[in-house]
Amino acid sequence: MEADGELPVRLRLSPWCEPHMTDAEVDELIAMQGRGGRRYRIEGIKLFIDGTVEGGTAWLATPDSEDEGLASTWPDAETYAARIRRFHAHGVPTATHAIGERGIRVVAETLAGLPAGGPQHRIEHLESVEDDVIALIGRSGIAASMQPTHCTHHVRPDGSDDWSRRLGRTRAERAWRTGDVRRSGAILALGSDWPVAGFDPWEIMADARARRPVAQPAAEPVRPDQGLTALEALEGYTTHAHRAIGAEGGRLVPGAPADLVIVDRDPLVATPEELLGTRVLLTMVEGAATAGAA
Repeated sequence: MEADGELPVRLRLSPWCEPHMTDAEVDELIAMQGRGGRRYRIEGIKLFIDGTVEGGTAWLATPDSEDEGLASTWPDAETYAARIRRFHAHGVPTATHAIGERGIRVVAETLAGLPAGGPQHRIEHLESVEDDVIALIGRSGIAASMQPTHCTHHVRPDGSDDWSRRLGRTRAERAWRTGDVRRSGAILALGSDWPVAGFDPWEIMADARARRPVAQPAAEPVRPDQGLTALEALEGYTTHAHRAIGAEGGRLVPGAPADLVIVDRDPLVATPEELLGTRVLLTMVEGAATAGAA
């Protein structure tokens, strides 16, 4: 792709570290770091501590309603922790998929126990997480990457959806606690988990604020106390998105890379409903236009 011209976006690629990998294969992942081209770069490692709630493979503290959810993707927590420590020692940032409360706890405790001053690590998804773990994430400098529309599109306030049914009322009431994560002082990047879900950032920011599918006017909110402010939602796609990978960016200041979009409304003033109609008038990467209206 790059041989045909400049890539229209910057790409950051994080290869997957799987439980069965040997030490030699892990060394190869470390050696890959920093390779790339003009607008793409291999940086970071992706890991999975568990699967999904609906599939019965999220790592839970107690079984779900189908008597599932007690296993990790890794054979044991120490094996996972040893890999994380190795990456940390080599300055390699990691991102771990963790959805169930047991999986999230193990990942948070592993990351919190690392020596200070290393690369930025983050946890992906955090679908149902306990109070003390959120506090640990906030005070330990761990980044969270969450997907608001996973909640607003697939969870119902009455608990009749499969996700809520499997977890039960107590755990379902901890659904996607974006507000509590931000209030803990943690870095909070927002995203879509595309191609699993739609990637429209305006819809995601709108739903993050309203805690309901804004495109459906009659829909009831899910845990409205977890809604983000307009600024927090925008930061989730700009400054906090960069901070979640240990980078500086997402700001319009002299000397910053001119990677930006020009839109037809102010996302800090627009209501969630107005955000849905946002039009991109111009996209720029390194100060050069890459696309027109979208």
